Amino acid sequence: MANTALEILKSSLGFLTTLPLKGDIDVLRRNLWIFPFIGLFLGFLISIPAFFGFGVLCIILYVAFEGINHIDGLADFGDAFFAPRDKKLKALKDLQTGSGGVAFLCIYFIVLYHSFLHVNALEIVLSQTFAKFSMLMLLTTSKPSWDGMGAYFMEFASKKDLLIGAIPLILAFIKLESLIGLAFAIFITLCLKYYAQSRFGGISGDVIGTANCLTFASTLLILCLLN
Repeated sequence: MANTALEILKSSLGFLTTLPLKGDIDVLRRNLWIFPFIGLFLGFLISIPAFFGFGVLCIILYVAFEGINHIDGLADFGDAFFAPRDKKLKALKDLQTGSGGVAFLCIYFIVLYHSFLHVNALEIVLSQTFAKFSMLMLLTTSKPSWDGMGAYFMEFASKKDLLIGAIPLILAFIKLESLIGLAFAIFITLCLKYYAQSRFGGISGDVIGTANCLTFASTLLILCLLN
């Protein structure tokens, strides 16, 4: 039975944001194409202070609306990144945050803070859309590293999801700088995919969350430098 647009919207917003909406996670994993569309919406919410010249306040809305799920994934990835090769997978699964994770988080928020001072609202919207598209790329083109959250979401992933999810990327054609940002976002995602497959044997939920964070921050920084 096909899910209604309202069911898909509630499920995606309930999982990808902190908005108090109750949805069905099974509905979301059968409609992964909506990820970039949620990124578009979330990017608009985050960018509201930038419309009034208070870009630095965007970082508060970012954490408030997106929550810490993806940030937690980045911390776990940071621990695994600095771990010995034979212990990387174990470090990725470890629930405790070590010094590697703390280092990644510090760098991440420093980059966000700096970038939000120099980018405009549209660039924030684009970066968040690219971030969610990077998650969709990994979900639809990769294999899971183990039977966890990543594998659960990948079960119904298809190239059709990727094609539909690419529609919001049309916004990148507004100007050359945006296209460069999109190209860089895809490059970062492919590099992360290669690293995860070679070190962890595949993609996990933490890696997908890391893709969201790394793509968001790096795209913001690139657009900031191009201004």
